[in-house]
Amino acid sequence: MKKLLALFLACTMALGLVACNGKEEEMPAPSTEEIVASMEAPIDALARCMLENDMEYDPENPDFFWTALYYFAGAYGLEHEQVEEVPDTYQLKVPKAAMEEHAIALFSTYDGLMDLPSIMKGNVSYDPDEDAYFLSRGDIGLSETRLTNVEETEDGYTLVAELWSIGPEEELIGAWDVTLIRNTFSEGIENPLYLCSVSSMKQIKEDDLDENGNNSSTITPDETITAVFNGLSDSHTVEVTLPDGSIRAFQFDPESAAGKIINSLGEGDGFTFGYTTDAKTGASVILTAE
Repeated sequence: MKKLLALFLACTMALGLVACNGKEEEMPAPSTEEIVASMEAPIDALARCMLENDMEYDPENPDFFWTALYYFAGAYGLEHEQVEEVPDTYQLKVPKAAMEEHAIALFSTYDGLMDLPSIMKGNVSYDPDEDAYFLSRGDIGLSETRLTNVEETEDGYTLVAELWSIGPEEELIGAWDVTLIRNTFSEGIENPLYLCSVSSMKQIKEDDLDENGNNSSTITPDETITAVFNGLSDSHTVEVTLPDGSIRAFQFDPESAAGKIINSLGEGDGFTFGYTTDAKTGASVILTAE
């Protein structure tokens, strides 16, 4: 009886990974939403690092490498089970292995932790006896990063990251085109937090953002035509005469590059523009103009 009970306990305490028959139970594969959501923290850290320090995504630059890691581990490190807060201080203790996991999420080309550059003096230090890094806790402030326009690729995803202030009035602070690849290291990590690695992250120019914060420069026009400018119906609607003589209205973003060209036209001027049709409203929206 005791042997049977011991066998039963051994089976039920197998952490749900191995059944009593020795076969691994298949865990459901994470959905796209779950995979992308796991990357909100590293992308947010990169966005704030790049914006606040006027830096471009450059994993080969030790200054950027460690500044991004400092932002990431400082703000989100306590989400990792190995990271702990040092008592009576405002510091975190991040074991080297945990810091490597953070670096893998930020940089798909990760090939080992770089030496700490001089700009990290006073912010991050390494204790060889503890084999751990010590750094000040970070604060993300009244802002949040939202991931939109997610598209799956052969080895990962592309998306747009938008950094918004979340005070009394929301305001778009900046936006980036982001490329993710699946985190091949995660298979060797127990309970991985980050299921992808950032491969590239490029800030979208303000002129390319429409009123909703979307990157209009990445949208391909449905058609390009040449017409005659008749005038503006309002600040974001232009009336034109088409080659067949018909008159038609098109919408545009007055703050975009195309919008600035349209606002410079005089009645009777000819111009060429590319437009797309909004699937929700049916409106024709000008994306490019010359």
